[in-house]
Amino acid sequence: MELGYLTHVGGLGSPRDAYRDTVELAVAAEAAGFTSFWVAQHHASEAQGYLPSPFVLLAAVAQATSRIRLGTGVIAAALEDPRRVAEDAAVLDVLSGERLELGVGAGSDPVASALFGRDHERRHTDCAAAVDELREILGGVALVPEAPGLLDRMWWATGSRRGVDAAAARGIGVISGRPQGAAPDLERYWARAVAEPRVAVSRLIRAGEPAAEVAARLRADAALPWASALLLQTQPTRTDLAGHLRTLAVAAEAVSAAGSAVHEPVAAGPRRTAGWTA
Repeated sequence: MELGYLTHVGGLGSPRDAYRDTVELAVAAEAAGFTSFWVAQHHASEAQGYLPSPFVLLAAVAQATSRIRLGTGVIAAALEDPRRVAEDAAVLDVLSGERLELGVGAGSDPVASALFGRDHERRHTDCAAAVDELREILGGVALVPEAPGLLDRMWWATGSRRGVDAAAARGIGVISGRPQGAAPDLERYWARAVAEPRVAVSRLIRAGEPAAEVAARLRADAALPWASALLLQTQPTRTDLAGHLRTLAVAAEAVSAAGSAVHEPVAAGPRRTAGWTA
């Protein structure tokens, strides 16, 4: 299983401090062997996050790193112009050497919806429409620069069966942050996906939590057998660089301690089904 780290780009200082620390954190994650590094989008300090423009910050991360994949976790597609998203994503993908993992979602903040003049109750419908337009643009001939392969690196963050089915029908990966009850929907996704199934499960590590406790929780997590990637993040959101670095170390130790409980799903029959190898 691939291991990623997600940050809400909060920090204890100014936004400038948080952006600088995020670049340093990405460098540390790459050095520690993490496969991917994800930043969350927030508007108007929602969830105490400082980052409304993930592509801009990830461009800086791209220049400071060489291997780690760069994820948007996630762009609130219901609030965005799909062509603008496609063009910004394409530039970042080319700049980073095709390292972008493009995560999108409906967005959960009613304040952000109001700021953009959108109906928050329509966010899921609007997100689906935006995703379809985004996919069409990314797969078209009028996109400059071209971003070959980016369609195969799209992810849809969703906690609902409807969202899982929508992602499966479009061949998009799923990001699931539901702490309980996600396994049946992820199993359903694997059965219905029209392309190679991709599931990223996002989990929290509390500040100061021992690696042994994290490892035990991972072993017991019913969603992980359906995951191809595990994205870990620290709580609280507003954590300084030193706190993030401690969480990186705990995450690496916990995944190692979990041992055979953290592996790629294995193939079985004509469609890959989930399971662990020893």
